[in-house]
Parts: sequence; structure tokens; C-alpha cells
Amino acid sequence: MDRTDAVLAAVFVVLGLAQVTLWPIADSVLGQVYVLGTTLPLAWRRTRPLAAALASTVLWAVPTDGFPVLGYVVVVLQFFALGSWGRPRRAVVALTAWASVVTAVVTLLGPEAPFAAIGAVIAVVAPVLAGQLAAHQRAQNAELARLAGRLRFEQERAEESAVEVERARIAQELHDVLGHEVTLIAVQAEAAAAALRVAPERAVEPVEAIRVTAHRTLAEIRGVLDVLSADEDVRAAYDDLDEVSRRAGAAGIANTLTQRGAPVAGQEQVRLAVNRIVRECLTNAGRHAPGAPVDLEVSWDEHEVRVGAANPTGLAAVPAPGRGLTGMRHRAELLGGSFDAAVCDGRFTVRVVLPR
Repeated sequence: MDRTDAVLAAVFVVLGLAQVTLWPIADSVLGQVYVLGTTLPLAWRRTRPLAAALASTVLWAVPTDGFPVLGYVVVVLQFFALGSWGRPRRAVVALTAWASVVTAVVTLLGPEAPFAAIGAVIAVVAPVLAGQLAAHQRAQNAELARLAGRLRFEQERAEESAVEVERARIAQELHDVLGHEVTLIAVQAEAAAAALRVAPERAVEPVEAIRVTAHRTLAEIRGVLDVLSADEDVRAAYDDLDEVSRRAGAAGIANTLTQRGAPVAGQEQVRLAVNRIVRECLTNAGRHAPGAPVDLEVSWDEHEVRVGAANPTGLAAVPAPGRGLTGMRHRAELLGGSFDAAVCDGRFTVRVVLPR
């Protein structure tokens, strides 16, 4: 029982009993029973709408000399609740039909004019239809609230995903920069250590190279962070491929670079990807196959860019992908290209194709 409905029913019962006491509509006891039977079910109109509506119509068939003044209000409230909260729908339709027939027959048998039966039926049917409209609107509002909650959840997930993507992007960029440059520093440091053991004066050159590489690494890190804050500007994020090849060779990573064609303006993302892939190929060779020469090829064709790298290796198969291979694959796929790594005839090969 809803507390509001209980109070409402009590008010209507008191007013109805007062009326039939002052202006009887039937025998005094019968009139009071009629008021109680038709009005008291209002207390359960929302918690038990079907039972309440049925109970309130049972005494409609009792002949009376009149009708409670607030009776029509009670009917409207009772059958609005039936349409709004009554389930299942078949039971609501059946009960509405039952109440319409009863009220029409009673009206036709009473002192009222025959056309009054139409008004009596409307007093039952109209509140039910209004209640069903209210129920439909309530269901729509609940669905909108659910969808709004789902949208907020998806937005939060999208924001979290964007943060994770940005973190991965920063990590990949820093890996590409630091991995290559630190590999060069490591190679130069080994050369300096060897020189210090046999001819200390020959250690000056690799130590100076370490100093230059370290400063360049810091500058590149700052450049990468600048690029990450503005996607459209990647112009200062990399050096020319020939310079990358020369520095790697000077650091002890033997390599040959063959370029065909040249990039054009407006292809900065492709140029950056090619630069990072070439650097990663040199870095991997320096780490995993030290002393083995690396053959690099970059072809800037009309519709695509093909990057190839190959170096002797003692591996029998491609190792489990680490951040380097994964990063190259990610760069290729991000630009709609393809990546492939394989071991063939004792040589580790990388093939990347990027659309221009």
C-alpha cells in the first residue's frame, strides 16, 4: 500500500460517507457499504492496480438512488492507475471492458438519459488510455536515463582508452629514440673501453662521440615531446636517413643504405615512420647481431614506400616480438601498410610497405 494513496482513499471515504449520511443514495447501511467498497480500493491503486480496480467495480451493479459526488473522480484515479501500472496488458483490457459494460448497463437501467451511458464508458476508458500513455512516457524516460548512463560509461571508457593509447604512443616514440641512440652510445663506450686498455689516446674519439650522441639524444627527446603535443608538426622529429646511416656506421654498426626516389612535401607522417623503422632495424642489428653488416633499402615509389632490411643472424626463427618489432608493425598498420619479419637463409629480414 502506498502511503499517499492510503491518505487519498481515507479522504474520499470520509467525504463519501458524509455525503451518503446527509443525502442518502440508498438504505443507510447499503450506501455506506457502497462508498467503502468503491472508494477504499484507492489505497492499493498503484501497488495492486488490477485487484483494486476489480474490487471498486463489484458494487457498481448494486442499484442506488444516486451516486457519490466524488465518485467520478474516484473512477478516474482508479482506472488511470490501472492503465499506468496494470500488468499484464490482456488483464487490463479485460478489466476495462468489464467495467465499461457494467457502467453502461447500470446507467441505461437507471433514471439517467440513455446517452449518459456514453459518458460513463468514457469515464472508464479515457483514464486507462491516459494511464497507458503515461506508462509509455515513463518507460521512454527510463530508457533515456539508461542510455545516458551507458553513454557516460562509454565516454569514460573512451577517455581511459585514449589515455592508454597516448601512453603507448609516448612509450613507443621514446623507445625508438632512446633505443637507437643508447645502442650507439653502448657501441662507442665499448670502443672507448677497448682503446683505454691498449692505446688511451685513441679513446678520445669514441668518448667525444658519446658526448655528442648524449646531447643529440636529449635534443631528440625534447623534439619527440614537442611532436606529441602537436600531431601535425613532425618536421623536427628526425634526421635524414643518410645521416642516420652514417652515424650508425661511425658507431660501429656497419650498414649500407640504398634509396630510390624521394619523399615529397605533405608526407611527414610517412617520412617519420620510415625514419623510425630504419633506426629500429639498425638498433636491432647492433643489439642482437653485433658486427654483422646491415643492408637497408628504401624505395619511394609513386603509390607506396617499401623499406627492407637484412643482416646475418644466428637465429633459426623470428624471436618473440618485443617492443621494437611490435612498434614497427604498429607504425605500418597505423598508416594502412604491412609489416613482415622473417629468417631466411641465415639472414634476418624486415619488409615494410607503406601507402604514400
